[in-house]
Amino acid sequence: MKIIHFILALFTSTFFFGAVNAQVSITSQQTVGGNADDKLSCLLFTNDGGTLAAGFSSSGISGEKTENSRGSADYWVVKRSKTGLIQWDKTIGGSLSDQLITAIQTLDSGYLLAGVSQSGKTGDKTDTSRGGTDFWIIKLRKNGNIAWQKTFGGKEDDECRSVQQTADGGYILGGHSRSDISGDKSENSKGGSDFWLIKTDKNGNKIWDRTFGGNDYDGISSLQQTGDGGYILGGKSDSNISGEKSQNSKGGFDYWLVKVNNNGNIIWDKTIGGNAADNFKYLQITKDKGYILGGFSASNISGDKTENSRGANDYWVVKLDSLANIQWDKTIGGNADEQFYALQQTLDLGYILAGYSRSPISGEKSESGKGLDDYWLVKLDRNGNFNWDKTIGGSLNDDLTSVKEIKRNQFILGGFSGSGISFDKTESSRGLTDYWIVNILYTSPAASNTISQMPINIQVNNEMQIYPNPAKNQLFISSKTAAAFTLYSNMGKALQTNKSARQQVFNVNTYPNGIYYIKKNQTGATKTFIIQR
Repeated sequence: MKIIHFILALFTSTFFFGAVNAQVSITSQQTVGGNADDKLSCLLFTNDGGTLAAGFSSSGISGEKTENSRGSADYWVVKRSKTGLIQWDKTIGGSLSDQLITAIQTLDSGYLLAGVSQSGKTGDKTDTSRGGTDFWIIKLRKNGNIAWQKTFGGKEDDECRSVQQTADGGYILGGHSRSDISGDKSENSKGGSDFWLIKTDKNGNKIWDRTFGGNDYDGISSLQQTGDGGYILGGKSDSNISGEKSQNSKGGFDYWLVKVNNNGNIIWDKTIGGNAADNFKYLQITKDKGYILGGFSASNISGDKTENSRGANDYWVVKLDSLANIQWDKTIGGNADEQFYALQQTLDLGYILAGYSRSPISGEKSESGKGLDDYWLVKLDRNGNFNWDKTIGGSLNDDLTSVKEIKRNQFILGGFSGSGISFDKTESSRGLTDYWIVNILYTSPAASNTISQMPINIQVNNEMQIYPNPAKNQLFISSKTAAAFTLYSNMGKALQTNKSARQQVFNVNTYPNGIYYIKKNQTGATKTFIIQR
């Protein structure tokens, strides 16, 4: 019994952390561009271990660009080897503006490119414009040569935002449309803009299309085929109950989720939002058959939003179960502006979030800004608790649009940069903006580096009190001054951080029995406690 009491006394002493913060290092980077604007929309892994960087360009032959511009903007894809060597690049466009929004690798090891086109039958474009802007999809062979292409649209503006190859070898396309019945559109508009969903066969021939919307703006940003052969559609909406929308707007734009069957008929829809603008960007079906939704939000606590805004806009991530019930939501940001672009569930069942930030150190942002916009990467655990973040940038605008996990704790980032050599950027700009591809490695602080000393004089214990110890479901903290606190595992991994306050509660019911640390972020003082059930 004396030994047990001694151990408990030892672990309730105050420790000082040496290198507890996550170490995120750049292992390589590459700037790819021409003499004008080149903006990367997405980055994907290829079957040969390389990557495809896909976006749009207004550059002529210059820098890494080997073909001239066709119009004011063209689809531009760059194939890279596993080591980052450029194997080929392709410029594809008509005489006007053609912007590639998304791309996938297909089952035959080729690629499908999808985006928005203003061009008629000019340059590489073999179909006439339907009116305004149209969906434009292009099937490439493995070597980047065009196999076929399709234009879909009505007489107004139609923009393709997401694509997936389906289980039958065909494709599902999603975006938004302002068109009534005309061209390839078989249903009238429901409001200002609508979800527009198109199913094609393996050769890009349309099988059916569906229009969903309310009386205002509705647009798809992301979609996936579900295990039952249907589809989950995610986008933003400011429509009230009308058309296919079964719930009123919560305020400004909201996330709008629509589930359809394999024929495109609606099964259910769900509106998720707060009292201001919530801009949906991305969804993924999670390993537990639920959904993770990501975007950026200006809302405070209201509607479905459980945390206040940190600044102008913040990352807003919402986890749903398989029945679309909200399990948790997280607001992540600094005191200025953050805009979210993409996410991925990671091998440890957590989530990696990508976008850009203009904030200094504040809120969840642990590093100062480098320039104007910076790449901002955020890692969450499976319960949405904040693990770590990383700010990467040069002296100008750097916008992160894509992130992929290479293997555990290794990620590849893709976006576009206006920066020259400055701060984290080691290569000169080729023009106005360039593709910027960055590889990073996260190193978890080892336990041996976590605790640097156990001081004899423990007067810093007076800075805070923690109870109960051992804890079971909740840990309460009382501090003499308002401060932010971080909970760490016994290996020094940051598990969650609370906002600055004198009285705080950490929910610890999801963590296994063991030894944990609480750190007062402003002073570095820490206390150890035990979770025991």
